[in-house]
Amino acid sequence: MVLFDVSRYEMPDQKDVDMDRTRHNMGVFLSAYLSARCRVGQPREPKVTASFSLIPPSTVDSGPEAEQILIQQEEAKEEFEYLHKLFVRGYATIQHPFKPDITERRKKIFYDRYISGHSVYVTAERSNISEDLVSQESSKAMIQFASALELVKFR
Repeated sequence: MVLFDVSRYEMPDQKDVDMDRTRHNMGVFLSAYLSARCRVGQPREPKVTASFSLIPPSTVDSGPEAEQILIQQEEAKEEFEYLHKLFVRGYATIQHPFKPDITERRKKIFYDRYISGHSVYVTAERSNISEDLVSQESSKAMIQFASALELVKFR
C-alpha cells in the first residue's frame, strides 16, 4: 500500500485541458458564487489580506431592518455557505509547491483576473510583471482552482 497517492493530488497538465470549456465551467461557478454573496448581504468580492489569504465573511446584522433582511436571506444563506466552502477549497488549491512568493502572486493574479475582472494588461500593470507571465499564471491558477472543484474538462 502506498502511503501517499500522488495521483489524487496531481494537477492536470495544461495541454490535456480544454481551457475554453474549463473557463466556461469556472465562470458558471463564479457567477453563482458572487451572486449568492450579494443575496446574503455580503460584498460582491470576497475580502482578502495583503498576502491574498481569504478573510471569513461577516455575519453581523444590525438595525431594525435586520430581521426582515434575515428572513429574506435565510433561503439564500444555505446556498451561499455551500458555494463559499467550494470557493475556499478552490482558492486554497492555488499554490506553488516550493515558492510561497509565487503562490501569493498566483492568488493575486487569480483574484484580479477572475474576481475583480481586470484584463491581462491591467493585471500585469498592477503586479509589475509581464502580460505573458499573467497569462501563464492565470491558466495555472484556473486549472488549480477548477481541478479542486472538479470543473476541469479534458480534450
